[in-house]
This record gives sequence, C-alpha cells and structure tokens, in this order.
Amino acid sequence: MFDYPIFEMPFIGHRLLFAFDAILHVFISHGAAVGGSVILVLSQWLAIKNNDHKLDELSYRILFTFFILATAVGALTGIGIWIHINIINPAAIGALLRVFFWKWFIEWVVFNIEMIFLLWWFLTWKSSPLGTPAKKKNFKLGLTYAIASWFTMAIITAILGFMMTPGNWLKSYFPAEPDYVAALFNPSWFPSLGFRTFWSIAWASAMAMLLSWLFTRNDLELRQKAMRLYGTVLLVCIPFFVLFGAWYYNQFPQAAKDLFWMGAITRRLAAHPEYATYLTVALSGMVLFGALALYTKPKRAPVFLAVMMLIGSMGLIAEFERVREFVRKPYIIYNYMYANGVRVADVPYLNKEGYLKHAAFVPPEFRQVTDANRLVAGKYLYQMQCRYCHTVNGINSMKARTKGLSEDAIYIRIGSLNSAATPFMPPFTGTDAERKALAAYLASLAQDRPAIAYEQKLIEVTK
Repeated sequence: MFDYPIFEMPFIGHRLLFAFDAILHVFISHGAAVGGSVILVLSQWLAIKNNDHKLDELSYRILFTFFILATAVGALTGIGIWIHINIINPAAIGALLRVFFWKWFIEWVVFNIEMIFLLWWFLTWKSSPLGTPAKKKNFKLGLTYAIASWFTMAIITAILGFMMTPGNWLKSYFPAEPDYVAALFNPSWFPSLGFRTFWSIAWASAMAMLLSWLFTRNDLELRQKAMRLYGTVLLVCIPFFVLFGAWYYNQFPQAAKDLFWMGAITRRLAAHPEYATYLTVALSGMVLFGALALYTKPKRAPVFLAVMMLIGSMGLIAEFERVREFVRKPYIIYNYMYANGVRVADVPYLNKEGYLKHAAFVPPEFRQVTDANRLVAGKYLYQMQCRYCHTVNGINSMKARTKGLSEDAIYIRIGSLNSAATPFMPPFTGTDAERKALAAYLASLAQDRPAIAYEQKLIEVTK
C-alpha cells in the first residue's frame, strides 16, 4: 500500500518549501502567462487599430518581461511542483493522475502549444511592423497563445477544484466505476476558474502599470495612455473577481468554511479572527488606492504606488492559496484521502491489521512493533504520517510541540488528533502498539534520545 520511499525535508519542512514554490508558480503561470497574454493582446490590438508605434513598442517591452518570467521562472517552478509533490505525497498525485490522466495529457499537449506560440509571438514581434499583414499575423499568434494559456489553467483549475469538492465522484461506483465526468465538472470548477481568470488579468494589469511607469520616464503622454488602459482593465476585473470569489467560497464544505479565518492567519492568532479581516482589507486597500491614484493622475503618481498595488495583489492571492490549502485539511482530496496519503476507506483496516505491515520501504524487522524496536518503528510512523506538515527540530517541529509532555500524555494526544481542537489534523492510523511506538519516539525527541542510535544498535544485533 505505502510502496514509496521516504524523503524527509529537515528544518524548513515539506509544507513551507512547497508553499513557496507553488505560490511563486501561481504568480507566473496565472499572472504573467494567462493575464499577461490577455492584456498584451488587447494593447497590441489597440496599437494596430490606431497605428500607435509607441504603444506597440511599450507592449513589446512588457511582453519581454513576461516572456522571461513565463519561460524561465514559470517553467522551473512548475517542474519543482512536480518533483516535490511526487516526493511529499506520491499517493495523492497517483490518485489524481488516475482520475485526470487524459485531461492532464491534453493539458500537457496544450502547454507545449502555448510555449511554441509564445516563442513565435515574441520572436516575430519586432520583424512585424505596424501597417503590414505580418503584424496582423503576429497578433493572431498572440491571440492563440492567450487562448492556449487560459485552457491550460482551466484544466489545472478543474483538478484543484476536485481536490476540495469531488462532487458526485465518491457517490458513484468508486473504485470499480468512478464517475470521471463528475470529477471534471466538480462544484467548484467554474467559480474557481472565473476567480482565477479575473485575478490573473488584474495582477498582470498591475504588473503592466508598474512596468509602464518604469519604461515611460521620458514620455508622460505614453505613460498616461498606458496607465489608463491597464488601470481600466484592472478596475473592471475587481467586481468580477469578488463575485466569483463569493461563489467559489459558497461551494466549500461547511467544515472547510469553519477553518477559513484560521487559514487566513495562523493557529496562534485563531482567537483573533478579526486580524484576518484587517489583513484582507489592508491588501485590498493597497490595490484599490494604488490603481485609482495611478489611473487618475498617471503623470504625477510616484512609482511606489505601483509597487504597493502589485504587492497588495500578490498578497491577496498568496493569502487565498494558503487558505485554500489549509481549509481542505485534514484531507488532500476531500473525504477521500487524508493529507498524509492515507485513504479514508483504509483507516479501519489499517487500525486493525497495522500500518507498518503495508509499508514496503520500511525494513521488515520494523514492520511489527516489539519492545526492542519500538523507537525505530515510531520513527518510521512519524516519517510516514507526520512529516507532511512537521519537522523533527525545524519549522513546526515535533520536538517543540512535545516538550514537557510525558510519553503517556503524548500517547493520549495522538489518539485525539482529529478533534474539535485540531480538526485540520488527520487521525492517527495504526494499531495501539504502533500508537505507543510513535508516542515513545516523540517522547525520545523531547528528551534528546534520537531513535537512530537504537536503529544502529538493532542493525548490529541482526548482523
């Protein structure tokens, strides 16, 4: 069942490292690619329509920036997500691939088309002057790129929506006859797609306004034109962004909604949910104030307003991504698989038969808990059930959380992980002997008795 090797990330932990990579990728894949393609196709169309050479040149310079972001940073962070998710939770990505295999295959094909047309559009822009048929052809390349980039986001959004709201998928004859259509058209796909589409365009507009300020220092008339163009797009997107966001939120299960404000801040500040409201209002205010100031007074507004607006929009989507991941807990696929890769349906069986018994990459001598090996067995249980969100002695460390607790107290706490106090934690899965082994290992961390020493001793004995 758990036939994957164990890879532990010390200090920073899997959760935080993946969050940095994934959020950065969202900025690039959504903002620079999807949103950027939309606003630049629009500005190129206006340049062609009005024979505006200055706007055409400015659009190219903005495209150059988005091109670098999409092909370099976006590609690397995208590969990073695939590598990391296969390391941290191969069971989850395996389940998603089984459900969305052909959709993901289509997305991969469309992504390659997207990259080809981006390169083609960018590399032929300068050689396609305004007023020629070549320019219209170049515009069509950009339009194709915009459509392809949005289509890739649409498929990925379906998968992300499925992880929160599987819909009728679990109500079908799963696993014998899963309803793949229900998986694709899950309840949160369309609202989340609209939410991400308008956020992407708004973020790209904010980025374009900042770049326009920097690229038009000696041409205030062009700055005014660009600020009014991109500012209008940004301001138009905001109400749609809010409406789709409200629709998206309404699709969340009630248990997820109950975790919403805790996800927006941290558990330590959960007693003050108003802090999440203050944060959201502050970030929204940064976007609105900066956009309105740059739109109304583009020639006089300082550059820090454009920077502030961009940071505000990035903060909002980063907050959203954190909330979206947090409120899905204790699941990675809602009601189907827990965040640690254990399928909900398998818990009763594993509690009876044993968790380690089915762990292929755990040495055979540690798959059955004994008095002699319980610390090492406990270490394996920690690595397979806890390392997804915790580290031994780093961020969100188990050593700090068990400090001052006796082995018996830890044992009792393990038995109530998925409780009203911590509804975001998966339940412990395994026999009572395995639960005691995990408690013993965590107690050894608090007492600075590393289990590795016991492991080495056992290996020497077996030799």
